[in-house]
Amino acid sequence: MHKRRKKYVVVLFSTAVLSQLIVYGAYAASAGSPVTKSTTAEFTLDKLGSIALKSNVSVKLMDINILAQPSGNTLTYTLHYSNGSDSNVSLVDYFSKVTTAGGTVVQGSPITSDATKKSVPAKSSLSVTYYVNIGQAIKVNGAKVSIFGWDFNSSDYQKKLGVFTVPANYSMVAAKGQSKNIMMNDLPVTTKAESLQMIKLNGKVYMRVGVSLANSGTKVLSDPGYKAYLTSAGGTVFELKLDDASSSYKVQPQEKKTIYYMGEIPSYIKTVNMTLQFAQEDSTLKIDLPVHSFILPAVTTSNLAVANYDVKKISIDKNTVETQISSASVYSENDTAKWSLQFRIKNVGNKSITLPAYELAIKATEGFIIPVDTKALTKLTLKPFEEKIIDLSADVRLSLNQSTLQLQLTEPAVADKIIVPTAYYQIPYSQEKNSFIGLESILENSHGTFGVKLDSIQRLPWADEDQIVAKISIRNTKLTTVKLPSLKALVKAGLSDLSSTAQIVTQNAQMSLAPHETAEMYVIAKVPYSYSINQLRVVLQETSGDDVKNFLSLNTTMLNNAMNTVVAGGSFHIDMTGKTAEVRERRTTVYSGSSSNMMYTELEMKSEEPRQSKQAQLVAYYKTPDNQYYEAKVSQSSDATSPNGKNLVTVWSKLPQSVNTSQLVLYIGQGVADGKLTALGGTSTGYINTVGLSLNTVAVTPSSNLNNVDMFPYSLSVVNAVGKISEGKDALNTVITYNLSKNGDYEAGAYEHKLVLEIIDPYGQTMEKTLTLGTDLPMGKYKSYSTTFNSNFDTRLGGGTIRMNLYDEFQNQRVLLGSQYYPLTYEKTVPSNE
Repeated sequence: MHKRRKKYVVVLFSTAVLSQLIVYGAYAASAGSPVTKSTTAEFTLDKLGSIALKSNVSVKLMDINILAQPSGNTLTYTLHYSNGSDSNVSLVDYFSKVTTAGGTVVQGSPITSDATKKSVPAKSSLSVTYYVNIGQAIKVNGAKVSIFGWDFNSSDYQKKLGVFTVPANYSMVAAKGQSKNIMMNDLPVTTKAESLQMIKLNGKVYMRVGVSLANSGTKVLSDPGYKAYLTSAGGTVFELKLDDASSSYKVQPQEKKTIYYMGEIPSYIKTVNMTLQFAQEDSTLKIDLPVHSFILPAVTTSNLAVANYDVKKISIDKNTVETQISSASVYSENDTAKWSLQFRIKNVGNKSITLPAYELAIKATEGFIIPVDTKALTKLTLKPFEEKIIDLSADVRLSLNQSTLQLQLTEPAVADKIIVPTAYYQIPYSQEKNSFIGLESILENSHGTFGVKLDSIQRLPWADEDQIVAKISIRNTKLTTVKLPSLKALVKAGLSDLSSTAQIVTQNAQMSLAPHETAEMYVIAKVPYSYSINQLRVVLQETSGDDVKNFLSLNTTMLNNAMNTVVAGGSFHIDMTGKTAEVRERRTTVYSGSSSNMMYTELEMKSEEPRQSKQAQLVAYYKTPDNQYYEAKVSQSSDATSPNGKNLVTVWSKLPQSVNTSQLVLYIGQGVADGKLTALGGTSTGYINTVGLSLNTVAVTPSSNLNNVDMFPYSLSVVNAVGKISEGKDALNTVITYNLSKNGDYEAGAYEHKLVLEIIDPYGQTMEKTLTLGTDLPMGKYKSYSTTFNSNFDTRLGGGTIRMNLYDEFQNQRVLLGSQYYPLTYEKTVPSNE
């Protein structure tokens, strides 16, 4: 890896230096114009021929250039020596002088990199570049390069061997579209100025110059560290720097590569007929040496915009990376446009890359820049052909033009470095679609591609408020198993944020989806019961530390309460994994009181699981036709139920006497807490899969006898009862013979019914006992139960009958089960014979 060099762009040198460069610029403009007009008459130095140094040894002028400098302009020229003889030729025997058009004569000296070239081996050639300080001279046209050899027979010990005269029609600046063959790091390279682009950014103007390098050598060409200067037609000069992607470039043998230089210019500078010149620093001589110059192509305005959904390829560490806005949607909230974007990144190179800490922002045509959170891009590494989808969100003022927004991708800021956006992605204007109940839509994110469906929305009572339950299905559309992340819910009802009350309920903690498998989840949130909702938004978010990103988002105005109803006498099924069961009403009745009524329902819940399992904890409400809800208490067994086993579930609620109990519907669902179904006996914080069960309310008709008293699951039959009063005693002794059995087909919670035994004597005096079935009255046949009531019976009763009433008492409310008369005997005291 090559370390990136920091690049600085400034207006070149100081005012003094700039004045010198302006002189060169004027020359470049004047010299460049004729070349541009008559490229067919272009003269090359090769046409000057060669000068013989001695037998089979010659030299040619290959290149000549000028670079303006504060201490005097530097002229460089390159001589190519060809030795066809059988022995080495020492260059010490030869030297050269430059005569400017003004007549100044200066002897050339080799530049530092060529100073060690002392001889030309036999049967070979060698190029040497020389430099001279020519003061204020600014033209090469008419200049002469004279070649001398030492001649000790001459008065000045030197002999002129020949002269290269640069003609008037020669230009050292390559014409537009013309390539130039030069030596770079001792490698033959064909160079060409390919492009000149103008980039306008944040009120500034930047020029970007593209130069192609075709390496004809046999070794890798590395960056020789050239300096680059951009000159306007008016002579103003600006320093350019390699852009970040081109820094420390390498060009393989026979490879052609385009590199780019950038620099800032004032907005008022004219950009026609601009010139590019390269120079190389000779650190030993402490001067810059001209290398080559080009007249640049006509300027074009750089268009970094990427059309809707188009793919933009960028280069990162010499790897090609595809980038794209794959989806976008927006909705309004108060005076804000809430944008959600998906940004796709794919490494199509052959090695892993780590993305720079790119900065993202939304750019409005009105000039506003809105930052976008880019934590997901931080230290993001992509393997070859790996693809990531990054979820982005931003709030944009609604007053801005939402249809012309762009997503600006920029490399991280570095001090004193020009940062030009890598691309502007047009953001497709698409209002967020409304989610329809039961209609699947396709969602793609970093975890996979899913079919997402809003199955239902229920708004139901919860204590003194309401709960909203959204049931969502997520289907894996791919042929590979995917694992869903841990999710949390963001819920908004209109403008109210309900997220603090939200919970997600899943059927199991293992959220892996096999190919085409579907997972169901429930999002629950609380809302004041009086709050009117016209829009519901549910966002499932995944979190990793402080990083939060959306997994899916659903928005709907379809808020009709999706309530499944069950006709009286019908049944419904609980389909939760491990809890499947069929539920039906067994009986419903009313226990009437003096100031209130007790609504009472027994449910039969039959397990449909193939193994022993604990059933779902139920939550219930009684609902009136005018949408009044009465919370019900539920009693059910906490024991596991065998396959096909039955549970007896008791539901009841205290109601005002004004409520018409014949029209009530029982809303019943499975209780949940902490993101899962409530454990039996636990406390629920919500409920799901609620159905409306129509009830068949039947009043208890008292029986005229006590032969078959039903207190399900108990069955009581009074075989006989006898009351007895003894003379002189204030007591009524009653003996009851009974049969008591219990239906063992059901699991049930605590049995909270009591049997009330009431005795009414012939004068209407009542006496009662409260009995617990199975305890006070043991089960079995022809069992006997005796009880005594104390009162003043002997003074008023002499026999007759007593009336026995049996009541079912539940939560201090009673219903009469039946009545029957039994004989009452009076025993007189027999006098003693003593």
